[in-house]
Amino acid sequence: MDIFGGWFFGDKSSHKLEPALALLRRGFAVVSINYSLSWQKRFPAQIYEVKSAIRFIRVNAEKYGLDPNHIALMGESAGAHLAALTALSASCGKLEDPDEADHKISDQVQAVIAVYCPSNLGLIAEQFKVLGVEPQQEEFGEADSMAGVLFGYRRAKDAPELVQMANPCNYVSPNSPPFLFLHGNKDRCIPILQSMNLASEILHATDGHHVQYHIVEGAGHNIHDFEREDLYDLESAFLKKWLLQSLCGMSVGLSFFTLLCLMLLHQATFIAIT
Repeated sequence: MDIFGGWFFGDKSSHKLEPALALLRRGFAVVSINYSLSWQKRFPAQIYEVKSAIRFIRVNAEKYGLDPNHIALMGESAGAHLAALTALSASCGKLEDPDEADHKISDQVQAVIAVYCPSNLGLIAEQFKVLGVEPQQEEFGEADSMAGVLFGYRRAKDAPELVQMANPCNYVSPNSPPFLFLHGNKDRCIPILQSMNLASEILHATDGHHVQYHIVEGAGHNIHDFEREDLYDLESAFLKKWLLQSLCGMSVGLSFFTLLCLMLLHQATFIAIT
């Protein structure tokens, strides 16, 4: 599930789909869907929609020739935040839509790739100060910031309950799925501490083997800095390790190589590799 970044803007078919297509070329199935932007629906509606999409895939897997038991989420920036929050909250049974009709269908996933992933949206400005980095945007923490719009046009300081609800660190548990983090050391939009803190929490809660963390030298907050064959190979190897590992442990054969459910959320477009 490659969830496009933006929160406030974006689309499932933008140039940000390229890393997902690179994995498609490496033999993974891809599903692409949209999600409600922050000015359309207030958080956590976006998480509910991601989980609804996961359930949709599981219910309709046979129809589209997909493997419902091996699903990975993938995203960059805001998309990584939604992917991490969805995967971690699903693994501990939280952030469930009270109006969801298919709670009996699992919304859990088997792996996550998170590229420059935010975690604590209330500390972005402070972390840049600690790092001694001049941020790309000045409105961090304000009501008109990307996070502020997500919180209903409220400053992070005025919405502490939403800041905590939106922090994936608060949903880490021993059941957390494996994560691959990638973050550039020149990022001036999301402090590298954001993804490092989340990675550390997952490492602490799990067996120590559930996290890979890769710093991309010279990369900023731009998906084009991550459109590299060596990084695509890294992502592919990570998915094969965790998806095929559980696949080989199953007692029944499967007719498909595996599934990378790259969801750019809502209104799905399906490309299946068999």
